[in-house]
Amino acid sequence: LETMAIRTTQALRFRVTRALRAGGADDAKPRWTLPEADYHKFTYQPSIPDKHFNIGHWNYAPITMWLRARRPTMEKVLGDVWTTLTCTWKATTTPVMATVDANLPGFGYKVLGVVGALLGYNLFVMYVTNRTEAFMFLEKLRLYALGDELVHHGFFKSDAEEVEGRIENVANTTGRLNSLWDTALDEATKAKSFEKLCEYIEVEESAIPALPKPITWRFSMMPYGRDDPDSQTFGFPDVDSPRGSVTPLLDAGSTGEYIDRVDNKPNPIRKGRHMYAAAYLPPTK
Repeated sequence: LETMAIRTTQALRFRVTRALRAGGADDAKPRWTLPEADYHKFTYQPSIPDKHFNIGHWNYAPITMWLRARRPTMEKVLGDVWTTLTCTWKATTTPVMATVDANLPGFGYKVLGVVGALLGYNLFVMYVTNRTEAFMFLEKLRLYALGDELVHHGFFKSDAEEVEGRIENVANTTGRLNSLWDTALDEATKAKSFEKLCEYIEVEESAIPALPKPITWRFSMMPYGRDDPDSQTFGFPDVDSPRGSVTPLLDAGSTGEYIDRVDNKPNPIRKGRHMYAAAYLPPTK
């Protein structure tokens, strides 16, 4: 009897709960917005409160709200572009594939068609290359002629070569005029005739050499180098200039200086630069 009484007591252990309304007692009531406190408990995915989604927030970049405002338009544009591209692709490829299937039935004929297309492409490229090779050769000759003309005009002379050439021209002209004067004076003295002297010093217009220009425009006169004030259009503070002793990849050596012809690797590692660089930096000229 005791055992039966205990079992009956355990089976008849009930309690009365309070009445529950629709939606549950502790659940959130239906609402249009998310609550500010513990809002993540009321969503099925990562979300943020509506006031943070629809208006600016101190932690948002300005582009965030701009993108959110234009997202529907961008989705519409991208969707229409994708639809247009797919429809155009289908409209273009469908008749082509139908023609291919009609004229090249079977896998073997399609392989032969692809080989024929590649062969035709190679013939077309060879035809164009043969026709343009002569023009390209003439263009290279024209560029070489222009460079050679600049060389003969002294465009690539250095400052020292320019000064030396001017001194040599002065010496040659002085010697020629002195020799002409001595010869004319000697002949006029022997003939005892002033007209004989005038015959030597008479100058024809075609024999007058051109006067040397005070300034010759040469390649070396162009502003050159980082420290040249004439090559600086706009100044910039020193804090914005890179440090030559610190390389971006922490390699041995420095970044070098191409303008001043400074190698980026010192000796003795200069000839083995590829073993001391994370990215190969070619030597300067």
